Amino acid sequence: MKVIVTGSTGFVGKELCKRLKIRGAEVIEYSKGQGKDVLDREMLDKECKGCDFFVHLAAELDEKKGIQELRKVNVEGTRNCLDAAVKAKMKKFLYLGSTGVYGSFKGQAAEELEKRPETAYESSKSEAEELVLQYQELIPVVVARSALVLGPNEYWKEIAGAIAKGFPIIGSGKNKWQIVYYKDLADALVMLLYDPNAEFEVFNIAEEPEQARDLNGLVELFRQEMKVGKKAGHVPGFLGISMLKLKALAGGKKQGVISPEYVKRLLKNRDYSIDKIKKLGWKPKYSTEQAVKETVKELGLGKNAVKD
Repeated sequence: MKVIVTGSTGFVGKELCKRLKIRGAEVIEYSKGQGKDVLDREMLDKECKGCDFFVHLAAELDEKKGIQELRKVNVEGTRNCLDAAVKAKMKKFLYLGSTGVYGSFKGQAAEELEKRPETAYESSKSEAEELVLQYQELIPVVVARSALVLGPNEYWKEIAGAIAKGFPIIGSGKNKWQIVYYKDLADALVMLLYDPNAEFEVFNIAEEPEQARDLNGLVELFRQEMKVGKKAGHVPGFLGISMLKLKALAGGKKQGVISPEYVKRLLKNRDYSIDKIKKLGWKPKYSTEQAVKETVKELGLGKNAVKD
């Protein structure tokens, strides 16, 4: 079996490629860091020759680039990938979407919940997902809506750094914060790729809902694992966002991932049903505590390890 994976150098992509190779697949790694762009249709066609499956992970997340740039990569780039997969007569197209497409909601979000994206990123992912489903008469497709992925990347490194420095929690922190550990996500993607019963379906992928913490609880787990003594305080949502806007202005070009746009997501309820994918036989292996412990370890963020 030959599989092409976009976004292969990301922390999820690397883990997925490793697992596919263990299962004996020939993996074609495709990422912008390797000089391979999803906007380059000629290169996509070349790399797709002889491939059986397409896994599309690549996406633009930076909302500071604006909706047009997000659409160009997340929507038109996805269209290029779909067209290349159809041209190569592949057996399946697996698309990594986002639970962010649900927007703000009350209760628990199952796959049939109406999508109400609010940010530019969420809108671009929602549009891309709809595009994927439109191709289902041309190629078997699967949409995997992932919760926010926990693991060793720059986003969580900066979040952990802010926790270590005592940065206050924005909002009450009582909103549920269901995440998914990147190794669990990779396992789920492998299963969806190989299982014919997953075709033409949409699946939420997240940790067990009953194990998920609220934002306060998640921050507390990071504090305990990094041995941070002082508990985090709280600031109202509007004040926290204003603080970050001022910080961004003062920082000039050097801006971290903890931006006003990202922080708005901190205030959202994150409660997702994973019953549908569990019926196929997948379930997360990592508890929230294990995922946080592993992430802190992989990032090398022990006591006093976080620096400016």
